[in-house]
Amino acid sequence: MPEAPEKFNTAMTTWQEWQDAPWGRLRYSIAEANLLRHLDGLGGESLRVLDLAGGDGGDAIRLAARGHHVTIVDYAPAMLAAAAERAVAGGVTELINCVEADATDLPHAFANGEFDVVLCHNLLQYMDDVPGTLASALVPLKLGA
Repeated sequence: MPEAPEKFNTAMTTWQEWQDAPWGRLRYSIAEANLLRHLDGLGGESLRVLDLAGGDGGDAIRLAARGHHVTIVDYAPAMLAAAAERAVAGGVTELINCVEADATDLPHAFANGEFDVVLCHNLLQYMDDVPGTLASALVPLKLGA
C-alpha cells in the first residue's frame, strides 16, 4: 500500500472521532444495510468474511454480531488492537480474527479460497493499482462465491 502503517496508527483518534460523528454512523448504517441485503441472499447461514483494510473493525464487529466469522486484515497494528478491543466489548471475540498484513500481499494461507465474502470498504481509495488490488482480493474467495 502506498501509505505507511504509521500514518494510520497516528490517525486513530481522528478516525474514531469520524466514526462517532453523525456522518460516520450514517456511513456504517448504510454499509451494513447494503451488506445485509446481499448477504441474506447467500442462504442465511454463518459466512466467512475477509475484511481487507478492516482497520478497527467498524464493519467486522457488526457482521460478527450477526454470527458471521470475520477475519480483519490491516497493516496498522494500532487499528488491529482497537478491533480486538471492540470484539471484546461486543462479545464476539470467537468470531473475529485479526491479521497484520498488507492487503495486496496476503499470507499464503489465504490462497485456499476459504472466504464467502471479501470486503474492501476502506481500501481502494488508498491504492495506486485498483485493478491489481481487486485481483488480489478475489484470490481468497471460494470458487463460485
